[in-house]
Amino acid sequence: MKAESCTKRLQAFWDTLTITVFLGLLWVPTADYFFKLDHAEQPTENRALAKWPVFKGLNQSREFVAEVENYFNDHFGFRKRLVRLNNHWRGELFHDTTSPDVLVGRDQWLFYSGMSMPENCTRQAAWTEQELRDWCLLLEMRRDWLRVRGIRYLFVVPPDKHTVYPERLPAWMQISDKPTKIQQLVRHLETHSNVPILDLSQALFEAKKIRVAYLKTDTHWNLFGAFMGCRALTAALARQMPGLEPLPTDAYDWKPEPKPPGDLVKLMGATGSYNETESVAAVPLKPLPEVEIINDSGRFASLGPSGARNCVTRNKEACGKALVFHDSFARRWHSFLGQHFNEVIYIWQYEWDRPVIERERPDVVIDEMLERFFNQQDPLALARKDQSSESQATVSGL
Repeated sequence: MKAESCTKRLQAFWDTLTITVFLGLLWVPTADYFFKLDHAEQPTENRALAKWPVFKGLNQSREFVAEVENYFNDHFGFRKRLVRLNNHWRGELFHDTTSPDVLVGRDQWLFYSGMSMPENCTRQAAWTEQELRDWCLLLEMRRDWLRVRGIRYLFVVPPDKHTVYPERLPAWMQISDKPTKIQQLVRHLETHSNVPILDLSQALFEAKKIRVAYLKTDTHWNLFGAFMGCRALTAALARQMPGLEPLPTDAYDWKPEPKPPGDLVKLMGATGSYNETESVAAVPLKPLPEVEIINDSGRFASLGPSGARNCVTRNKEACGKALVFHDSFARRWHSFLGQHFNEVIYIWQYEWDRPVIERERPDVVIDEMLERFFNQQDPLALARKDQSSESQATVSGL
């Protein structure tokens, strides 16, 4: 009898504890909502979270209630922590992500899979003969417009990370041995034109034999990859501009540099799950001229997605001027390309602004376009924008 009584008391204790824990868990989200107990970083989401709606009258009460529900779905207690835990364990256990634009590769290497990346990897996407002719038309038009003004020209395409590190992709993704889109264009121009073009893929293949050239958790190359790409760029420019000489490969010592997880981790919303281990700093082994980086937003305020992104580098010990139309990959060229020119102007856009070129009168114009953007561009649209910039300047009296 005593044993039975003890068993009942123990059962009652566990029942009470279970009910208490259950009720506590029910109230934890409410406690966080009022007292902000969840200090996790807000996950990156490709949408704006719902805001508290404005009550517009009884005739719209149904819409108001639905919007209130959407608000609480996006702001319930400990949502940030739960979303991050979900992202973390999906990556750890299943090598999966909540973002359709990120692939988890081998050894936790991350790859950007948007902008038709799988189709370009398998070469299902390819330029038609007409599109190759359109590219040739654009590049020759730009080259010839500059040539009349005594300005040299080079079109350069850095490769995407998956092009250089296909062995780090998931095992199920196979890279085709057919030519990439940039290889298609290079071969077409070799046969039909002499416009200067530089595919940096080979330079990065050589770079990876020395050390890792791309960031593990980011879409971008690291500083060493940017340096090796800039060496190949300088060598290509030297064929048009005698006197330029690439910096030697041993100009710098490459030191590991702490860096937070990259843009692909932020896109996944899993900041705490991945570490960036391939970031390096460039330490000159011999004294090099100082390259000053100036964010000249006033000089180029109307250009690029953000005026502050346009900048100028100055090197008092060099001569000549270069103008670079570019994307984010060229940002890491500042200190390297700046070794060869007195002034390098960086404008963050692909379409040309001909009046700016006329005003600045550089010795060379460089178009830098990352592979995945090159794969998506319409060359005829770029040609129309080039001509439109000149027409608008004429109309405005510039």
